[in-house]
Amino acid sequence: MSINENLPENMLKYNNYKEQMGRLTKAMNAKFYLEAVFIEYAIMEDRLQSFLVTAGVFNPERHQNIGKKISKIRDVIREKKHPLNRYITAEQLDQITAWKDRRNPLIHALMKQSMTTESLAELAEEGREIIKTLNSKSSSYRRYMERQASKT
Repeated sequence: MSINENLPENMLKYNNYKEQMGRLTKAMNAKFYLEAVFIEYAIMEDRLQSFLVTAGVFNPERHQNIGKKISKIRDVIREKKHPLNRYITAEQLDQITAWKDRRNPLIHALMKQSMTTESLAELAEEGREIIKTLNSKSSSYRRYMERQASKT
């Protein structure tokens, strides 16, 4: 039995997130940019899912990949009065989509790519900036929704 088996789910998630952020920092410092991009993608997907869960619209069968999560968030923020509009914008979703579209060929056809270390470093740095924003925004949104729920 591992130590983590007795922790509540939110603590497990927190510990895993902290571990992955530590790995990301180590990967960036060691110039292991492919590893950094891999971790960033996973964190982006997790943060997008957090938005959907907090909004009460996450469906694990329908929102299995990052593209579907982005699409659903776009649907939600089109509702102008939805509070999620204060925390994520269509422009940010466009930025994530563009990053993902540059990342996908690396992961799915690495040996067919001519990617320089410099351009891979740029992709990894851009991904790190995106996840910093996503983490901050998703945490703020969750706290806002918790405050709203406590008022009722």
